[in-house]
Amino acid sequence: MDRPATPYGDDHTVTLSPPAPREEVHNRRIRCNGFVREDGLYDIEAEITDNKTYSFPSDFRGEVTPDDFVHHMKVRVTIDRSMTVTAAEAITISGPYAICPTANDVFRNLVGLTIGPGWRRRVTAAIGGRHGCTHISELMGTVGTIAFQTRYGEDARRARAPVGSNGPETEREHGDARASALANSCVAYAIDD
Repeated sequence: MDRPATPYGDDHTVTLSPPAPREEVHNRRIRCNGFVREDGLYDIEAEITDNKTYSFPSDFRGEVTPDDFVHHMKVRVTIDRSMTVTAAEAITISGPYAICPTANDVFRNLVGLTIGPGWRRRVTAAIGGRHGCTHISELMGTVGTIAFQTRYGEDARRARAPVGSNGPETEREHGDARASALANSCVAYAIDD
C-alpha cells in the first residue's frame, strides 16, 4: 500500500546525509507503548535491548554473541489522569552482571511521582544511582513522553467524539488544555514572553 507523502516528504526523500565509511558495532532498540485501561488508568510499557555485532567474553555470562542481548529490560508504569504514577514494575531479563536484577527492587519508588516538568530529575532521585539501573532510569524519559502522548492523545480522541460524551465539552477546551500542558516544551508550543 502506497502511503501519501507527508508535508515533510516521504520516507525516501527525507534522509540524513550519506555517512562516512563505517562498521556497526552496537545496536539499541527501545520499544514503548501506551495503553488505555478499562478502569480509566493508563499503562505505559517499555522495553530496551542492547547487543553488540561481535562476540565478546563475559566473566558472568561466558561468551556473549551478537544474538545475545547485553541488556534486556522491561517496565510497566501505570498513571492516572493527573499523570501520577500509581504502580510501577520492572524486570531484567538479561544484564552484564548477576546483581543487575536487584535494581528492579527500587522501581516501585516511582509510585506517587507525577510525570511533568522535573520528571527526569525525580526519576534519578527515586531509582537512579547506586541502587538502580542506568538503562532503566534512562528509559523513563521515553516513558514520560509516551505517557503524555497516550493521555493527551486519548483526550483528543474523546474530544473528536460527539460533544459532551467523555471529556472536554468542546474541541476548543481540549486544545486550550493541551496547549497549556505543553507550553514551552518544544518549538511548536513556544509561548512569547
